[in-house]
Amino acid sequence: MAEAERIQAAVAEFQKTQTEFDNVVDLQQQLLSQLTESREVRKELDNLPPGNQVYKRLGPVLLPQDATDAKDNVTKRLEFIEKELERVEGQLKLLSEKRDSLRFEIGSLQQKQQAK
Repeated sequence: MAEAERIQAAVAEFQKTQTEFDNVVDLQQQLLSQLTESREVRKELDNLPPGNQVYKRLGPVLLPQDATDAKDNVTKRLEFIEKELERVEGQLKLLSEKRDSLRFEIGSLQQKQQAK
């Protein structure tokens, strides 16, 4: 009976890890989308002729913003997103390794149980 409980516990841990992995993959996809969008904004700001007005949307209101400030803000945002992506990729690697380890453990426990 102890083997069955160990298998159940390992399967529960595997499912928990898989759910966490899926959530981190979703976060990675969001960050990649934000990265693409921010790069497009940066490209538009770089191609902006001098003297053109830039506006920032705050809720329902458009406020004028200095083009240099806008570029700086987008650059900082890009740096933040890239760092977050690195962190998320590290998390994915760890979770993937944990998931593989649990998969192996479950297989081993099932083989032991079947051998009896």
